[in-house]
Amino acid sequence: MSGLARGRYCIGDGSFSFAAAHHLANLPDAENKAARPHGHTFTVEVELTGTELRAPGFVADYAELAPFGEYVKRELDHRDLNALFTFDTTTDALAQHITAWFLAHMPPELGKQLHAIHVCLGAATGAHQHVDDESFTFEAAHHLEGLPDGHKCSRPHGHSYRADLRLTPQMNPRRRARLRALLAEYLDRHLDHRDLNSVLQFQPTSELLAEHLYAWTLSQANAREAAAVQAVRVWESPRRWAEFTQDERSGR
Repeated sequence: MSGLARGRYCIGDGSFSFAAAHHLANLPDAENKAARPHGHTFTVEVELTGTELRAPGFVADYAELAPFGEYVKRELDHRDLNALFTFDTTTDALAQHITAWFLAHMPPELGKQLHAIHVCLGAATGAHQHVDDESFTFEAAHHLEGLPDGHKCSRPHGHSYRADLRLTPQMNPRRRARLRALLAEYLDRHLDHRDLNSVLQFQPTSELLAEHLYAWTLSQANAREAAAVQAVRVWESPRRWAEFTQDERSGR
């Protein structure tokens, strides 16, 4: 679509959560409040990655993660985690356990695409945004073709999108401001309050939008600025995003 060299796509879905009680036993400070029985709303984010997209332009359809969401609700929601597990239920340990379940029970194709699973406390609304991202918002409609009958994304609908442009921390502030202004103007003039199907020449999935905005930014940059462009991440909701980068180590 863009003429870019081979890159990598990554998507994240942080729409999984569970409410659970626990306490942490292996703490050096006996007075640490986390050693007392307490609870949290835990949010689980799944990251999948790949260098090729499936029709109609997905790393994976978010609907394919439904069995994973059912597992989280069935096995972890409204439970005492210390009664379920023999390990200390830190967020890192829970992420390792949930990752092992994913690899053992989800379809192998998704297992091969799995990049990471994160567990955090509270709601994940852009929790992994990089401190050097430049963020923009736009409101737009779209629909996707070639999906199974009844798929909700085949119907015209809309999103409050957010686009994050990731630049190297060392980038000159004036160059950073120039690229930011150019991208902000492009989004405002060409995508904001539009039907994306009528203004773009490709299926407007979040993955392809991220690639398009990455390529557009490079087309406006000189050689020094282009070297500082690392990735573009597009959020279609506060918990679901897609990222494109030419760095093979995509993801955070």
